[in-house]
Amino acid sequence: MTPYMAQGAAMAIEDAVVLARCLEGIDADGVPAAFRRYESTRKERTSRVQLTSRENTWMREKTDGDWVYGYDAWNTPLDPSLA
Repeated sequence: MTPYMAQGAAMAIEDAVVLARCLEGIDADGVPAAFRRYESTRKERTSRVQLTSRENTWMREKTDGDWVYGYDAWNTPLDPSLA
């Protein structure tokens, strides 16, 4: 994660929350599936933040920051296909 959006720490916190949700209530045999669900759930968001940061275009023009600052890791849907 490049520093241009200052989102590295925020992504780490979001990752921790989503991973905890994916691991909640599973036994040791379910860990590999939980990690696949976590990856599938997070990939689109983290890729978008990383790309936007790498392009260094964030806030250069009028920008709707809701997609960055309005994300709720506690309530975002987990990938149902890997439940």
